[in-house]
Amino acid sequence: MVWIVVGCNCLIAIIALWVAWQLVKLRQTLRGVARALLDAERSTHGVLGGAPQVIMIGQRGVAGLRSQLPRWGRQQRNVRLFLTLISWISRYSTPWLRQRRR
Repeated sequence: MVWIVVGCNCLIAIIALWVAWQLVKLRQTLRGVARALLDAERSTHGVLGGAPQVIMIGQRGVAGLRSQLPRWGRQQRNVRLFLTLISWISRYSTPWLRQRRR
């Protein structure tokens, strides 16, 4: 009877030792994962640290461009009219220039 109790206690001790060893391995793995995440956070913070200011500057620039779009539309329309006028002049004045040269 004593041998059965001693055997059960040894079996429980071996199982507890195995569980403790697994917990130590898990702790080491989690420590490595935590270090990798901290390194990734540091590197991304270094790269993206100034991003909010740059994004705000870009947003201000886009807002400025959007406010100027109506004016650019008028300028584009004026340039098109000017180029159309020049093309008409060159197209219809060419026969007159040929007649004058003769």
